[in-house]
Amino acid sequence: MKTSLVGAFVLGLAVAGIGYYALNPKSFSAPSAAVQTPHSEGDGHGHEAGEGKGDAHGEGHEGEEGGIHLTQEQIARSGIEVVEAKPGEVSKEVTVMGTVVADADRMAHITTRIPGIVAEVTKKLGDPVARGDVLAVLQSRELAEAKADYLAALRREGLASTTLRRERDLWRKKVSAEQDYLDARTAAETAQITLDAARQRLATLGLSDAEIKALPKQEAHAMSRLEVRSPIAGRVTNREVTRGELVEADKEIFSVAELSTVWVEIPVYAADLPLVRDGQTITIKGPNEQTAQGRIIFTGPTIDPQTGAARTVASIDNTDGAWRPGDFVSGTISTGGEPADVVVPTSALQTLNGDTVVFARTEEGFEKRTVEIGRRNGRVAEIVFGLFPGDRIASGNTFLLKAEASSGSAEHSH
Repeated sequence: MKTSLVGAFVLGLAVAGIGYYALNPKSFSAPSAAVQTPHSEGDGHGHEAGEGKGDAHGEGHEGEEGGIHLTQEQIARSGIEVVEAKPGEVSKEVTVMGTVVADADRMAHITTRIPGIVAEVTKKLGDPVARGDVLAVLQSRELAEAKADYLAALRREGLASTTLRRERDLWRKKVSAEQDYLDARTAAETAQITLDAARQRLATLGLSDAEIKALPKQEAHAMSRLEVRSPIAGRVTNREVTRGELVEADKEIFSVAELSTVWVEIPVYAADLPLVRDGQTITIKGPNEQTAQGRIIFTGPTIDPQTGAARTVASIDNTDGAWRPGDFVSGTISTGGEPADVVVPTSALQTLNGDTVVFARTEEGFEKRTVEIGRRNGRVAEIVFGLFPGDRIASGNTFLLKAEASSGSAEHSH
C-alpha cells in the first residue's frame, strides 16, 4: 500500500512539471547557454551576429559599455559630424614640403627695350591690370629717332611707288625706255624693304600696329613717348622704377602675375621618387591651416646632387586668393593604393584605455565601439574589426565623446 502511495506521488510531480514547462518553456534553457546582449542579435542594419569580415565584426558589437545620450540638437551644437563607414581606397602617401610660386605660364616680366627717362608711372605695386594697360611712360631719344626713320622710309616708299606707276605707263605707251621702268621698279622695291625694316624696328621697341599706323598724324612732341604696356591681365607683383629715373635697355621694370592658379615647388627625395608621377593628387596645407587639393604637373627627371631630391611642381586653384607666392606649405601626395571593405576618416578614431575606438550613432546618441585598424594614411583608415559598411559614426569633434566616455568609465569603476 505504501509503495502505491509513493508511486502516485512521484507520478503527480512529473505531471505537474510537464504542465509548468508547457506554460513557461523559456525558464528551462540550458544552464551553459551564453547570455546574449541586444547587439548579438543584430547591428541595427540587418546584419546577424558573426556576419562581415569573419565573426570579428559581430563580436565587436557585444559587451560595449558607456552609451552617450545626446539629442540631435546637442550633437549639432557640439559640431559633431556623423559620417558613414563605407568601402573605399587607402592610398599610400608621400609627405612633402614646398613653396608657393606664381604660375610661370601666367606671369610676365616687362623690360625696357631702349633706354629712356621715366616720365610717368601709372600702376602701383599690387594694382590689378588688364591686358594692354599702360604701366609707365618713358621719354626716349632713340625712340624718336626710330619713329623719324620710319616716317622718312614711309615717304620714300610712297614717292618710289608713284614713280614706278608713272614709268610703267610711259613704258607701255612706248614713250620711255624699258630701262627707266626697271630702275623705277628697283627703287620702289628698295624703298619697300627699308620701310618694312623701320616698321619692324618700332614693333621690336614695343609699339603696336595701331600706334605705328597712327604715327603720320602724331604731334612732334610725342615722338619720344614710349608707353610700356602689360602683355597679360593680372596684378602688379614687382615694380622697379620711379618717376625721373634713367633706365637702361633690357632692365626689368615690372612683373605682372595672374594668380588664379599658382604652383607649388616640391623637392621629392630619391627614396620616394618612384612613387610620384604626373597627374597624381596632392593635398596642400598652408601656414594658416588652409588646405587645397591640386595635381602634380611636372616630375623632374634629374636629382640635385646637393639635396638628393628632384624638382617637382604641383598646380593648385587659387581663385579665392588664399595662396600667396612665397608661402611655405606642407603636403601629401596620394600615390594610389588597394580597396578596403570598411574605410573611415582618421578624425573618427580615438584611443580610450589603450584601445582604438569609434563612436557609433544610436537612437539615444552614441556608443563606444572598439575597432582594429588595418592600413591607414593621413586622411582615412581601414577598419578590419568592429564596424560594418553602412554604420554611422562620429567624425568631427570626437574628443568630446571621448571625454564623456572616459568620465563614464571612471564613474563605473567606482
